[in-house]
Amino acid sequence: MGLMGALLVAGLVVTVAWGGVPFRRWHATEQGHGDGTSAAARAEVPSVVTAARTYLRGVAVALVGGFWAGALVTGPSMRLIMRLLAVTGGDDAQGRITEADQVVGKIAFDGTIGLYVFGGLLPGLLSGAIYVVIRRWLPAGRLGGVAFGVLHLVVAATRVDPLRPDNRDFDIVGPGWLSVLTFGLAAVAHGMAVAAVANRFSAVFPPAGRQRAVRLRAGLPLVPPLLLLIPGFALLIPIGIGLVLAVALLKVDGSTQVTARRPFQLGGCVALALLALALAPGTVADLRDIIVRD
Repeated sequence: MGLMGALLVAGLVVTVAWGGVPFRRWHATEQGHGDGTSAAARAEVPSVVTAARTYLRGVAVALVGGFWAGALVTGPSMRLIMRLLAVTGGDDAQGRITEADQVVGKIAFDGTIGLYVFGGLLPGLLSGAIYVVIRRWLPAGRLGGVAFGVLHLVVAATRVDPLRPDNRDFDIVGPGWLSVLTFGLAAVAHGMAVAAVANRFSAVFPPAGRQRAVRLRAGLPLVPPLLLLIPGFALLIPIGIGLVLAVALLKVDGSTQVTARRPFQLGGCVALALLALALAPGTVADLRDIIVRD
């Protein structure tokens, strides 16, 4: 529990410190090779290699943002909240079996690792991918991370986890209002952390310098999520499909200009707002269900 607390403090510090860093857009042609390529030539339809590099750079940003948000904020917060709710659940809750087949009141190593991985790291990777796709439609600055976190709460928290009302753990631990408060804050903090880490990494990757030491330092945050893909090799399938689609789209003349136009930007913002408004009543009802079951 002490380690989880230390990780969470570090994650919150990083989230606050990097929360205002803007996302840096990048295209492989920006790097250049000192060949005197003209601006007109760079504006042409990108090659397959250029399109692939641009897409894979986005994948790298998504992996780093999602993994480290899960490792430093989401995973630790999930474990600490479950411990808090076990304590506040009272004597009647102690010794009972949770939905994950864990004993309430017992701090088990396997339970901690399972919650850390499946409640933090893996959801973080998915959130990182979603953020890289929709971040252009989120507000600028720190408000973008807050908005992304609120979207997690409204769209996913009560329908997937951690505030799914049919989870029988809420009949065991509690109280309900504390469950909603703590898990709700964790969902928002998760979104803020993903945005902060992803934005920060986008500002330094790939590195501008050609020195090997500079490139190694810039790539170090990418190593742990890449290692996680070894046992989770199935994740390579959607990444590969995305690569094919990205190359196909970027090879279409004018596709990048379309996404930069104001109607496209405005349409995305409106779509996200309508999605949140449509799902908000159901989310409120689900949260109320957790609170009143006391």
